[in-house]
Amino acid sequence: MRNAICLTLLLFSAISCQSQVANQLSAEAFKAQIENEENSFKVLDLRTDEEVATGMVPGAEQLDFLSDDFDSKLRALNKENTYYIYCKSGGRSGKTLNQMTELGFKKVYELEGGMNAWKASGLTTE
Repeated sequence: MRNAICLTLLLFSAISCQSQVANQLSAEAFKAQIENEENSFKVLDLRTDEEVATGMVPGAEQLDFLSDDFDSKLRALNKENTYYIYCKSGGRSGKTLNQMTELGFKKVYELEGGMNAWKASGLTTE
């Protein structure tokens, strides 16, 4: 019985990790998918004001992960829309991806490596 429980937990963890990785996009793929998106979508920058001042993905809106009202603002978003999220390097956006998945958001894509990867790929910011 104990082995069956452990196996079930292991399989659930593998599936959870697999779905998160499937939602991670390289900087080039992130940009291309935004440019070709046909559904209603938002690009969310999860960084602080100081970080945002260094440049954002074009068209992004700030939703500061560290703000006191982050959770309430996140929960207020339309779960049927498509979201593209990023932070500086992927830590905050990875947590947000998990949280949005748990809240029932249908389509969420994370910029793998965050703004660091975007800039390293030579992509423009605003």
